[in-house]
Amino acid sequence: MRQLSLISEGLSVPFTNGRTTNRFTDGVFGWYQYVQDFTGRFALDWLDRLAREGDTVWEPFSGSGTTLVASKIMGLDSYGYDISPFMVDVAKTKVDWTIPPAQLDTALQQVLSEAPACTPTSPESTRWADYEVAIANSTAPYPDDPKLRKWISPFILQRFSRLVAIIDRIENRPIRMFLKLAAAGILIPVSNMEFRPNISYQSRPYIDYPVTPLFRKRAMTMIQEYRSVYGMSLDTKTFVALGDARYDGPDNADLIFTSPPYPNDMEYVHQTRLELMLLSYVDKTRDLTTLKKRMIPSSVKLVYRSNEWQKASGLEIASVKAVTSAISETLKGKNWGWNASDMTAQYFGGIRSVLSNWVRRLNPGGCAAVVIGDSAFNGVKVPTDKLFADCAIAEGFHVEDIEPFRSRSNNKHSIKLRESVVLLYKEA
Repeated sequence: MRQLSLISEGLSVPFTNGRTTNRFTDGVFGWYQYVQDFTGRFALDWLDRLAREGDTVWEPFSGSGTTLVASKIMGLDSYGYDISPFMVDVAKTKVDWTIPPAQLDTALQQVLSEAPACTPTSPESTRWADYEVAIANSTAPYPDDPKLRKWISPFILQRFSRLVAIIDRIENRPIRMFLKLAAAGILIPVSNMEFRPNISYQSRPYIDYPVTPLFRKRAMTMIQEYRSVYGMSLDTKTFVALGDARYDGPDNADLIFTSPPYPNDMEYVHQTRLELMLLSYVDKTRDLTTLKKRMIPSSVKLVYRSNEWQKASGLEIASVKAVTSAISETLKGKNWGWNASDMTAQYFGGIRSVLSNWVRRLNPGGCAAVVIGDSAFNGVKVPTDKLFADCAIAEGFHVEDIEPFRSRSNNKHSIKLRESVVLLYKEA
């Protein structure tokens, strides 16, 4: 497509040297760091390769909206769905390019004028033993989630909550959501957590942090980056909504470019626990569990009886059954609470439902390019790209190719894992 070189001229879309996750330095693509996404450049390159002028792009696992932003840059109409209400708002904010930048400047200055002035001038960290004493004596109201007492200091929580309360008073929703996204972007940096690549505790927790100055810097950077896309692609349609990839989607689409959860033992809801709780997307820990139960199982901790129907569907694929049987052999005689064999079967059963939904909604001759990665459990490799392809064939797709683009290693085993793009076509 010629649109890419024309419409992206002057935009900051840096070459990423094989990275597969956007960073805050990646312009609009990096407004929110989402674990296990793919870069804007990666999406742009694939859309440029596959899309035809006038195509409609569908992102069934829209996440932080990378495919949707790339589609809009290229002038392609797109639809995005995600099961997480927080991620839906992230994507909506990243593709709304209609707000006059001066209004964002004014709103930011108003928030900063009301934000608490009392704040440390630099981050204050301590030992975990001292941190436990500090939070034990705190009366700060935490959300209904016991994990958060260790995840974020009560003093930082109070500063952040006051900031969000000020932002929430903004009547204009797009402006309010823009500044809330800036606030969401500082949550992990000010917390006791970090991505490695899963969310983990830092070696030294923060007792206090200059929350407002960090928010100011993040918001000002976002506004500056926003100026490069303001008013662009106004005739391009971008629709983002809550939805389940197994059931929801546009009435018809020409091209899917997406990355479903990998069966890599990652709890995707867990990665955004702070944002879901502190930005009031959920109220209680059980709300997080409800959200997890609606997702395709990607972790041994996400095997629920309510998803047992997916297990039988997954085991109908011979290659999936062979891998799950091999994992089951490693579990014999062990009284472990986590069953990677059942999780793998449930995962691919869920994937079959996704593929069945895709083949119904894609136009004849439509294409799906799927970014997916291998896994391993108890020394058994799960060749996810090949198993995904087998599921796609069972649901009526033609597998054009499996293109590996990088390999990964894991500290728990010596098995080489690869990430690939599985290229599927619906019969014309």
